Amino acid sequence: MPFRMISIKENSDMILRTMFYLLTPHTPGYKNSLQAKSSQESSSDNQNGVSSSDSNVASDDSVVFDLDSESEDLLKYYKTPMQFGTENSTVSISQVGSTAHIPCRIHHIGEGVVSWIRRKDYHLLTVGLTTYSSDERFSATHLQNSEDWTLQIKFVQDRDAGWYECQVSTHPPTSIFLELQVVEARAEIVGPQVKYLTPDSTLKLICRVVQSTEASAFIFWYHNNRMINYDGDRGFNVSTEADYHYSELIINHASKEHSGNYTCVPSNSQPASVVVHIFKGNSLVNVLLNQYSKLFFLGDHPAAMYHEHRSAAIGPHQHVWLAVFLLCVDTIVYFASFF
Repeated sequence: MPFRMISIKENSDMILRTMFYLLTPHTPGYKNSLQAKSSQESSSDNQNGVSSSDSNVASDDSVVFDLDSESEDLLKYYKTPMQFGTENSTVSISQVGSTAHIPCRIHHIGEGVVSWIRRKDYHLLTVGLTTYSSDERFSATHLQNSEDWTLQIKFVQDRDAGWYECQVSTHPPTSIFLELQVVEARAEIVGPQVKYLTPDSTLKLICRVVQSTEASAFIFWYHNNRMINYDGDRGFNVSTEADYHYSELIINHASKEHSGNYTCVPSNSQPASVVVHIFKGNSLVNVLLNQYSKLFFLGDHPAAMYHEHRSAAIGPHQHVWLAVFLLCVDTIVYFASFF
């Protein structure tokens, strides 16, 4: 026989090694190990005057094998249980129109197969690297020898938000559940949506992109539907951060021609707009008076008429606001006298 017999130890590791070698005789190091064992045993038996047949008869109750390092590693791999490297209930956030990546890391997957399932309708999306959904936006990505099995969703929409299941075909199947949150990036222009300026003053507009998970490719500014990013001849100065999350528009000496609608348009976000009014002193006073008077006018009816018909509805706090209103009027008239 190509191996000697020794007493059997009752433990699972020895049984597993024995079964492994019986099923895989081609394993590297198997043949050489047995031949070396056989030579050593023959030499030892001859020196002791024991024949080969006697030795086999005397020790026919067990077997032993030497595993090389490659076989040891392989054996350990198959003995280690599968486990997830991604925590259950992990949240991924993607913005509308971008590509979402929902991660699922799996240690010691062995012969297991990974499937992705959309939980809200139990729709099977992918099995392995094969897509079973009719929606071609869904796919599974996996690099050879990596532990990551990622669900990829292109051109994300609001309806893609929800829970997804990463399932491994163990017995029974093992799963974790992962949430995708979808946000809509938008632009915001700092300050009120209507701005009032006097000629030769400085107009400064700041645009920020919020709820964005991906950098914009550009941020364009428009004045009355005309792009002004590169329109320096009319006094426009635009500066934008490298990651396109922030842009600033400055006009150092604003004039009446700079009045109008200003819109900030990022490449992958909802735009934002403000209206700028530039008036001479007396005109500005009239505009501001009209804005303040809305506190005490009902439509086009003056406060006196409103008071006449609804005097019982006017409380003490409205008289306070009226006093503040009159003070503001005096202040505006005072400063307007300098223009």
